[in-house]
Amino acid sequence: MTKYVVAIALWFVAIAPLGAVAQSDERAESVERAANAGQVWFDRMAKALRSLNFEATLVQSQGQRIQPLVWLHGSYDHNTDIELLIYLNGADTRALRIGDQTYYYSQAGGSYTLQSDVTFGLIPPAFYKPFTQINAQYQVIASGGMRVTGRNAQYLRLISRDDNRYHYDLWVDRESGMLLKLQMMTPQGEILEQLQVTSIAFSEVLPEQLTEVSDIQRPPKLYDLQQLTELQFALRPQWLPAGFELRRAHHRKLHDTPLPTDYFLYSDGLTEVSIYVTDQRTQALPNLALQGPESIVNAHVNGFAVTVVGKMPADTLRRIGESMTVTATQGNPQ
Repeated sequence: MTKYVVAIALWFVAIAPLGAVAQSDERAESVERAANAGQVWFDRMAKALRSLNFEATLVQSQGQRIQPLVWLHGSYDHNTDIELLIYLNGADTRALRIGDQTYYYSQAGGSYTLQSDVTFGLIPPAFYKPFTQINAQYQVIASGGMRVTGRNAQYLRLISRDDNRYHYDLWVDRESGMLLKLQMMTPQGEILEQLQVTSIAFSEVLPEQLTEVSDIQRPPKLYDLQQLTELQFALRPQWLPAGFELRRAHHRKLHDTPLPTDYFLYSDGLTEVSIYVTDQRTQALPNLALQGPESIVNAHVNGFAVTVVGKMPADTLRRIGESMTVTATQGNPQ
């Protein structure tokens, strides 16, 4: 009898690793299915943001600051979409985008035009594009759902592949693919910014308010490209998180200031980092690091005042600033 007990025990010992391997494989397959589903839902959201005709109200919150908005969007033709944002608190401020031209209007002054196919300040630019463009830096997981604004929503978790960036929670309308809710948070889970649609109405045609935009006066460009020159200082960043590429680099005077400034803009497709470099003798900036929805770090490097700004952890911006090094050559980087 004893030998049979020993044999059975040895058999269980032998198959136990196989069971553990099978469970591990099942978990891996489950994660892969969730990731594949996440990409499908993300791409559906991106298409909805470009193609749907809708009128929505929403609330955007950053800490104690709460801003209600009206959001209208329509597909003008197969190549052009129109978007209008109306901010309901404070001075009358509006953003109108027609294709790749965005116009910002404010009663407080400072109206201007930017060439951009997304309206900055509402949704990250990457949310309008296929997930493959940010797949190297982020992963997206589909997991369960809930009701948002009375509609059944799919929950997506957008996670940075390192701790140098913020993460996002998304809720996407199961019926239309429309983004209904967004949370931006630190790698530690602190919520920094939230956006939630409070009402939305879809239509087959362009919302009526968007049919009247052709007669609206266009404000001047934020800066004249002819006034931009090559970089004048020799300070260059030597480190940024993987995936960030240089989008813009030039020398200009800051808006409403006489300060000559080298300006760099980097992007990983989802978020952007701006770097400003001025002569320390003309720009007395305190050393500081503030983390929030829009983090900012000031530093002094080799006689220059450096400011780094972006929707990223302050530690990441500090590391970018500390990597700034005087190079042998000036002019625009390749």
